[in-house]
Amino acid sequence: MFFLSGRTGKEGDGHGADKLTSRAKIIAVLRQLKSEHELLSAQVNGQAACCNTAILGVREKEGIFFLDELSDPASHEAFLKHGKLRVDCRLQGMELHFMCKLNRADTSGGIALYEVGIPKVVHRLQRRQHFRVRLNPGTSIAVSVPCFEGETLSGEAFDLSAGGLGAFFRTRNIPNPGQIMNDCTIPLPRYKPIKTRLEVRFAKLDGAHHRLRLGGRFVGLDRRQERLLAQFLAEMQRKRRRFGS
Repeated sequence: MFFLSGRTGKEGDGHGADKLTSRAKIIAVLRQLKSEHELLSAQVNGQAACCNTAILGVREKEGIFFLDELSDPASHEAFLKHGKLRVDCRLQGMELHFMCKLNRADTSGGIALYEVGIPKVVHRLQRRQHFRVRLNPGTSIAVSVPCFEGETLSGEAFDLSAGGLGAFFRTRNIPNPGQIMNDCTIPLPRYKPIKTRLEVRFAKLDGAHHRLRLGGRFVGLDRRQERLLAQFLAEMQRKRRRFGS
């Protein structure tokens, strides 16, 4: 979960923390979080534990958007009772947080769907030192963990930064935030492989595709690996600017 400082600035200044209050810009952020299938960390008032959710749809004219069922049953019940939660997430190198107020919930079909009012304020903080590169569909970067809780994990990264990655793994096991994956290997195209420990920041099972969506933070990268990763990310950025992708 990300906690932002109290310092504020003008919208879009790109330095430190600031408040986004333009309704059009807030709706654009929500739509982007949905289109990029970003996993959101949520904490319900009165609950110590964080859980996961995702934006399923945005209705601008009605002033609402929809959240997927919370991954923690206790948080789900608390949200139905108290009607408030805080969302924390990342989007293109920024940390975001905002409050959500529940309008109503639909629990038919065995899966909850929450109708939430569009927030009036979104707080954001730019983390320039860990700018993320979202990988194009044609760019495949494998990720493997030789042994995690007795299982060999193999998967594919969908975004990458100097501080961590987001990846899909072929497994039905869901690790807990804070768990460490040892000997995580990332063979970068045309570069030497990166081998590091990975701290789990969020994890959710994607039932539709039978895979685990995971976000992790690199732990213990040495300077050589940091340089390799920085060179690779810079090359990716140059290619994007060159081809306009």
